[in-house]
Amino acid sequence: MQRTGRIALAMVCCGLIGSCGGGGDNSAFVPTNESPGGIWTGTDQQSGLAVLGLVAETGQFHFIRDDGTQYVGTVTTTGMSGSGSFDGFAPLGTTFQDGSTHGTGTVTATIHQRSSFSATTQFTTDAGNANSDSLSMTFDTRYNRASSLATISGNYTESGTGTVFTVDANGMIFAQEPAAIGCVINGTVSIIDARYNAYSVSVSYASCVGAYAALNGLQLTGLGTLDGSVSPERAIIGLSGASGSTKVALVEVLTRS
Repeated sequence: MQRTGRIALAMVCCGLIGSCGGGGDNSAFVPTNESPGGIWTGTDQQSGLAVLGLVAETGQFHFIRDDGTQYVGTVTTTGMSGSGSFDGFAPLGTTFQDGSTHGTGTVTATIHQRSSFSATTQFTTDAGNANSDSLSMTFDTRYNRASSLATISGNYTESGTGTVFTVDANGMIFAQEPAAIGCVINGTVSIIDARYNAYSVSVSYASCVGAYAALNGLQLTGLGTLDGSVSPERAIIGLSGASGSTKVALVEVLTRS
């Protein structure tokens, strides 16, 4: 398990010119809302680190920075403009520079459907330190792969520990990690929109020991995708959850076995 601190705008010509034919209807033009859905790749301007964005058609997103930092929230769109709020998580076992492990923020974006996603963020850690950042991302066609339980079912191996994750034909997830970590993992994977390569994932942890004991009893939810650009293919999953003062996020990169 990798746990690291890791549009075209649709216009109606009649609306643009104010009327068509002899009706003289000058009603206001309402632009089509761009979908934010996609696998997006780019670079975080402030840190210079690569970012992978998983965004569902619902607007739910997990932006995963190369060091394992995650930004998790929902974006809504009006025309090409997007806005939303998010939680930011330092990788499990690490902190942000001010010692906090979590924060909250807002995002404003310009979205060109299936093309580009340019965002500006305002983020404040739980310790009160605020900063702004910008992100320019490009659509990755891996998102255009259809999703199904039959497609994602199978066995996956985490390279660091050799843990085998099983996804059965009904979308049930199970894994038992080595004794040094101890976690027993149960969960589900479900389809968001069968046209696209994004999956909803929910898992719970029990029996974790040591540094991972903070996961016990937590329900983590997130987004996953299948990366067929490598062979064997791999599943990339961003997860986050909170219970009281405990707020954590994990990145799982699992190779099909």
